[in-house]
Amino acid sequence: WLLIIVYLTGTLLYALKTLVSYIKLYKVVHRSHSVPLAEDSHIRLILSEKEISPFSWMQFIVISKSDYEENGEAIIAHEKAHISYLHSIDILIADICIMFQWFNPAAWLIKKELQNIHEFEADETVLKEGINAKNYQLLLIKKAVGTRLYSMANSLNHSSLKKRITM
Repeated sequence: WLLIIVYLTGTLLYALKTLVSYIKLYKVVHRSHSVPLAEDSHIRLILSEKEISPFSWMQFIVISKSDYEENGEAIIAHEKAHISYLHSIDILIADICIMFQWFNPAAWLIKKELQNIHEFEADETVLKEGINAKNYQLLLIKKAVGTRLYSMANSLNHSSLKKRITM
């Protein structure tokens, strides 16, 4: 019985933590004014007054106004790649798996590696769109010093920086 209680407690705690994170994400996305992206009308762009790290979730891209003005093209291309590859669904499935396998280090490692692969795919897409590689590397370095607010969202500065620049 003790093992069952420990397992269910861990599952419940992870579920609550995840639920709180998704509620915060929902508030950011749905309480903000969004506009359709000019080149892709099914993608919604949210320009934030706050200095937050750019991220995407489902069909929404959230970016601060200053980031949009400075590096909008590269950031939008990166986040559009996450949306087109349906990376948010992968993260959602990984979170559900971790909810039931919270005690298994492999579940956590798989989610981390999945996020790394997502970043590599998005970076490759950005470079294929013609963004200057050196400028993009500098953008990655600049954004890497920021903080990630939403761990379940696809964020521009998420992965191992050295690996991303090398790739």
